[in-house]
Amino acid sequence: MPPAHAALTVLVEEPFGNFGTMMPVGHTAVYLDRVCADGPFRLRMCQPGEPQGVAVARYARLGPYDWLASPIMQFLYAVDRPEDVPAYVTPELAWSMRQSYRHRYHNDFIPDGREHSHVSDEWWESAGVTFNRRVWGYQIDTTPEQDEAFVAFMNADANHSHYKLRGASCANFAADVVNFYFPSTVHADKVADFGLMTPKQVARSLAAYGQTHPDARFRVLEFPQLPGSLRRSRPVRGGAESGLKTKRYLATLLVIQPEVPATLTVLYLVHGRWQVGKGAQPVTPSEFASSTLTSSSLAPPLPSTRSMP
Repeated sequence: MPPAHAALTVLVEEPFGNFGTMMPVGHTAVYLDRVCADGPFRLRMCQPGEPQGVAVARYARLGPYDWLASPIMQFLYAVDRPEDVPAYVTPELAWSMRQSYRHRYHNDFIPDGREHSHVSDEWWESAGVTFNRRVWGYQIDTTPEQDEAFVAFMNADANHSHYKLRGASCANFAADVVNFYFPSTVHADKVADFGLMTPKQVARSLAAYGQTHPDARFRVLEFPQLPGSLRRSRPVRGGAESGLKTKRYLATLLVIQPEVPATLTVLYLVHGRWQVGKGAQPVTPSEFASSTLTSSSLAPPLPSTRSMP
């Protein structure tokens, strides 16, 4: 069971579906277990004894908004209680549970009739993530002062959509959050990822920080994809790794530009072989829920905060 003291966790979500086949880098969110959602677009510190934790993530299609805050149990499982987590998930059940989530949390933002609108149709990816994906959690301790500063910054900042694949993706958002807490920790790999920020690189950077800062109590968690008839998610890839290990890309390149796979191989072998999920501790819904109650124990002091870029 994960430790019951406050932490920041980078959630690396495996890719799934057709888009995940084309772009197998996955998605990234940040889980803060001392911070709670005060509606979908505002944060607050959790109260003592309150089941706590929020997942915050950037999405490409949230209408005018850039990021969305979700209670962590709803984010992972679309329920409040572990006993309500379904034993087997079908597409119909997943959609029904997400509709219940929308009515409860996002009815003003996504009213009936607009749940399929192209400009805001990624809302459902903030509920029941483990229905479609396996999720890896890269976790490191935080202090109350860091969390309070982050809450104040996010509530004061204009939450306006500016998603871009290069420079303002979900991975860039997660990197900015980590760097707010631990300045200069996450940086893009200009070689293996061609300068793009990827979920794998965010996790890799945080792991490197944890290995050199034992007092931060770094750990890796695994939230398995729930059993069901939904298509299974795929391993998280980096930039060069995606081109090398995605069969449709590799087969085409071998025919039209055989020198490209050779280059990708070198880049992967030199820079991209770090493995997502290595040494992870599997966590069940019950174990996770029992760890999300406010703890009186505090983590040791850690570096000061700064503004997100």
